Amino acid sequence: MIFLRGKGIVISKKDIEEADRYITIFMEDYGKVSTVIKGIRKSKKRDKTAVDILSLTDFQFYKKNDSLIISNFSTIKDYMGIKSDIDKINIAFYIFSILNQILVENGRNRKIYEVLEKTLNYLDLSNDERKNYLLILYFLYIIIKEEGISIENDNDMEELQVEVQTQRKVEIDDNVKKILQYLFKDNLKVVINDEKYKIDYIKKAILVLENYINFNLDTNINAKKILWGALLW
Repeated sequence: MIFLRGKGIVISKKDIEEADRYITIFMEDYGKVSTVIKGIRKSKKRDKTAVDILSLTDFQFYKKNDSLIISNFSTIKDYMGIKSDIDKINIAFYIFSILNQILVENGRNRKIYEVLEKTLNYLDLSNDERKNYLLILYFLYIIIKEEGISIENDNDMEELQVEVQTQRKVEIDDNVKKILQYLFKDNLKVVINDEKYKIDYIKKAILVLENYINFNLDTNINAKKILWGALLW
């Protein structure tokens, strides 16, 4: 039996039976994997935080047939700066909802993993709501690039904006267009440094990219429900 080791972030969990927990982990080297942790909820010795959602964890495991069996685990980071703030929790869960839909079991994507870990590290310490929403926007942009559905030119962007305005009745003004143009030219620093691009504009830009991802990948990510309680627009 060969034991393996790697770090990963728990992106979903479900308690089952009386003491077990089913978790999904996005691992740096092994991609998205799902497994059951037996007896964890009644254990007094094992590190429960390590297999809770929104934890960066060091895992030791082995493979049996097509299953992954975890033998040991320990918390690397618990992101208490996120867990203690409801708005940050919503952002993290929104990102996890995207990952749970687009990642395939055992599918590896180191770039998305690296961006996820950097995103959570930044969010854990950040007190800037506007930059936190720009963080979401950038994460969506990375998803679009890594999934091979990049917007190629200004005409594609214009068609997307018209579609979003029609379907969601979202007013997309010049500020929203500028944000998206800077984003797809890898020049988001302009938006970060210019306070005229306010949170409402950034939220609308998020909806544009979300709609594009949902259309192209047949997903159902929903910022209005997870981030804004379905009360926005």
